[in-house]
Amino acid sequence: MRKEFFDRCAQDWKEPAKDKMEIIQKHIIPLLELKNGESVLDVCGGTGVLIPVLKEAGVKITECDYSPNMVERAKKLYPGQASFFVGNIEQLPFEDGGFDKIICHNSLPHIEDKNKAFKECARVLKNGGIFVISHNGGKKEIDLHHRNCHEAVKNDMMPSNQDIMKFASCAGFGTVEILDEEKYFAVDRKSTRLNSSHWLTSR
Repeated sequence: MRKEFFDRCAQDWKEPAKDKMEIIQKHIIPLLELKNGESVLDVCGGTGVLIPVLKEAGVKITECDYSPNMVERAKKLYPGQASFFVGNIEQLPFEDGGFDKIICHNSLPHIEDKNKAFKECARVLKNGGIFVISHNGGKKEIDLHHRNCHEAVKNDMMPSNQDIMKFASCAGFGTVEILDEEKYFAVDRKSTRLNSSHWLTSR
């Protein structure tokens, strides 16, 4: 039901307000520490709202979402600005270690198997890469929005910080920095391989 909801909403999906985009640019995008020419996976990317700000950094963008209609909408809005794929974060259609950076924006509560999603992102992230989970708003605001949004997503609540750390640990990540601010939420982790495993250092 959740996937069908996003498919139905794709054509009329609203872009973030100007103030929210400014927060993304100021507080979230810098966490990725983007460098010109890097490969960035915008996973659960929806209609591609992050593409313009990622493009400013001169990176190569791959946009992936499990809703075909969302991906088609993104293609129309940002033609030629990214590579577009239909795919589920729980089973990504990419090779191991294919991306320098990964961002998952406004999507964490909607992911069915978060443990599997973390493992997949760890798998496709390069050695030394950075993985950021972010939201427009703090946890309380996000949960309230979903409860009042639609039947399909009313139970999609943010996981606890302890659960987030558990998902990261099970994926082979170590320490995690969680930023739960009034106007945004972000989980930031830098991956490094040690004896073929992942661990994370806080910033």
